Amino acid sequence: MKLNHECVRSILLTIEEKHQYGKVLRLEEILQSDRLSEFNEDEIKYVLIKLADAKYIEGTPQYGSNELIYFDCNGLTWSGHQFLDTIRDPEVWKKTKRIASKLTSVSITMLSSIGSQVLAKLLGI
Repeated sequence: MKLNHECVRSILLTIEEKHQYGKVLRLEEILQSDRLSEFNEDEIKYVLIKLADAKYIEGTPQYGSNELIYFDCNGLTWSGHQFLDTIRDPEVWKKTKRIASKLTSVSITMLSSIGSQVLAKLLGI
């Protein structure tokens, strides 16, 4: 399955918005977010697992019959906050995606780097 960068950004924004310190954000709560309505459930689950693997979010997946059935999210990590802060602004995200679209595949690390350059240029630094 291909990692959908738009879904990555939307999930990070959703977790930041919905997670409360000291509480667990459940898979069902994430799936019900209006922000994620354009993505299918499998795509969201896949991105959640990958974001946890990459240490962008603190999450505990639980599987049943080889399928993700529970995902308890404890929020964004430092790296997750840094990445989201880089690509949060819609204009920065739009320009980052446009630059990245010139390549066949772009990692999250590269997206972050492109986003940082776009942001710096917009800020004039």
